[in-house]
Amino acid sequence: MTTIERRLAKVEAAMTPTQLVLRWLDEAQSYDDFSTYARSLIDAGPDAFPMDRLAREAEECARSQVRGKPREEADAAIRRAVVETVFRVQLVLRINVASQEFLDREGLIQAALSAQLGLIVDRRPEAGVSDTLRQLVEFRDLLLGRVTELHAFEAARARVVGRYLDAAAADFPAARRTWTEQRSRSETMAVMAMRIAELDGAPGAPPDDQAVFDARVSELVSDLVEPARSTAYDELGDGRRALTVAVRWLRPKLLGDQATSS
Repeated sequence: MTTIERRLAKVEAAMTPTQLVLRWLDEAQSYDDFSTYARSLIDAGPDAFPMDRLAREAEECARSQVRGKPREEADAAIRRAVVETVFRVQLVLRINVASQEFLDREGLIQAALSAQLGLIVDRRPEAGVSDTLRQLVEFRDLLLGRVTELHAFEAARARVVGRYLDAAAADFPAARRTWTEQRSRSETMAVMAMRIAELDGAPGAPPDDQAVFDARVSELVSDLVEPARSTAYDELGDGRRALTVAVRWLRPKLLGDQATSS
């Protein structure tokens, strides 16, 4: 083994769970979209699947770093490294799935709202002024609400990758392009609705509520992180802890205000 190879091996042996996952993510994102990457894994065979490989690498790295420590302490550190690695892989998958679901849903919502807004504008000469204005205000606020939701999702995603992935983008290049296009469409439609309502004499849009926005971001962060964490524990055979995480995440959603007041 050459000096360079020895140094490289030493560096790889010292990699953290985040570094291991970011190295894999860099490899995966050489493909333009997740589907193409997934097909490449199927073609390559089971040995190419990332979960087992990354868990094994995490164990090897952790084992090399705990040599000489007491057995119980070493085992705990190795287990922690494997869990944190698998969790981050699951988090990347969760972000990609949630982002695509958001885009699919947003595209349908925007199409429906755009069509309805067009009908309202076309009927303005026939409908009463007050009725048209009321409808314009309603659709303006709906469109602004969708833009706020999109920004909240972006903020949640940025917070999650900042905390767990060193701020690296978890989604694939094609998804990032589609997201940018959808944001532009959503914002353009909301601005159009604002301008039309303004020209028809509608009152200004209500001010942003930062507290409500921050609460929504926190909720979306939980929706990304907690399912990934629960799945990671389940993958590693810790069903009890997986259930605990899942219940903690779902309880506020199922009980609503009762969960926060109890």
